[in-house]
Amino acid sequence: MREYYIYLIEEEFATHYFGRESLIYHLFLEYNQSKQEQKQVLLKQIEFITRAIPIFRIQQKIESSLAHYSYYQSEGYIHTLEWNEFNSYAKLTIHNHYIRLQSTGSYEAETAFFEILRKYDRCFLAMDFSANKFGWLNPIKERKFV
Repeated sequence: MREYYIYLIEEEFATHYFGRESLIYHLFLEYNQSKQEQKQVLLKQIEFITRAIPIFRIQQKIESSLAHYSYYQSEGYIHTLEWNEFNSYAKLTIHNHYIRLQSTGSYEAETAFFEILRKYDRCFLAMDFSANKFGWLNPIKERKFV
C-alpha cells in the first residue's frame, strides 16, 4: 500500500524551495520522528509554511470531477476510487491541514486524485514517508527576474 500526505505549501515557500523540496520533506520527516519536546517547535515551522486545506472547495472539485463515474464513492470527507478494470484503488481523506491518500494496485486511481488537486492549486506537495518519496503535484516554475 502506498500512503501519501499532501500539504498545501504557502506560495512564497513553494516558489523559494522549488528544486529544493527535499528540505521541506526533511522538516516533516524530522517532525514525525522527533520527541515530544522538539515536536512543538517543528510544528510551528510547519504551520508557518503551510496553508489550511480549503475543505469545502476541494470537496466540490473532487465531486464535480468524479461524480459521474460508477467506480467513485464519497462519504463525508472520504473519497474512494475503485477502478477494477485497472486493478487500482485509492482512498483520499481530507483533513484541516493535510490530505491523506492511500492506494493499492496500479496508479490510475491515485493519479486521478493527484490530477484534480494539481489543477486546483499548484502548491500541493505530496510525501510518502515509508517509500521516502516526495514531489510537487504541479511543478512550480521558477520566476526569472530581469
